[in-house]
Amino acid sequence: MATTLYKLEERLAMAFFAATSIFVLIGAATRTVGSPVIWAVDLAQLSFAWACVLGADLALKKNTHIEIDIVIRRFSKAARKFLAIVWLVAIAFFLAFLVWYGSKLTLQNMERVLGDVGISYSWVTGAIPTGAALMLATTVARLWRGLTGREVLSLEGHDGTVI
Repeated sequence: MATTLYKLEERLAMAFFAATSIFVLIGAATRTVGSPVIWAVDLAQLSFAWACVLGADLALKKNTHIEIDIVIRRFSKAARKFLAIVWLVAIAFFLAFLVWYGSKLTLQNMERVLGDVGISYSWVTGAIPTGAALMLATTVARLWRGLTGREVLSLEGHDGTVI
């Protein structure tokens, strides 16, 4: 079940990214020939927002977000694990904040229209609480796996190496 949802999320992220590229190409090409299509920019914005949040969750699931460990790598393994737990808890609180306020923002934008497309701008702002909720679930799952010993929590590269 988890791999099915992961693959669905991955395909959606790729589809949104491909759509962003296509809409940008359409917008650029039509501007070049002197007949700009305004809706392409709006749809590129919409698809890019969704591609970003889905991609961020996928990277979080793989533990491939960038880490700057110039100070941390000098700490003991136990200290790195403790700091990893602290960071995951801080990230969880921040993501919960984004879910809460992102939902409020999405509701406030329901009446706003997305440019010339004619759909609600809340489809763009809805990416924030949705992506944050996905990342919050991923963060809590990783924290739980780390605390129960099913995942190694440390501030090291995703493959466990320290540079």
